[in-house]
Amino acid sequence: MSAIYIWDGTEKTLVARRKVFEAVTNLHGMELSEDEVKVTVEEVLMPFALVLVPTDEVYTMAHAF
Repeated sequence: MSAIYIWDGTEKTLVARRKVFEAVTNLHGMELSEDEVKVTVEEVLMPFALVLVPTDEVYTMAHAF
């Protein structure tokens, strides 16, 4: 498992732990490019931290879990 950090301009803060699936080439019916991987959030440490690329359904780490 690896970590997900946020950077506030002065320091980085650990917000969650993730699992990376590098062997996955297709996700939700879409082909992943060479520089994309599937990631799942395994443990949320800061539930109200904002995700890097929010959607209408997921905009905090708590929503991603």
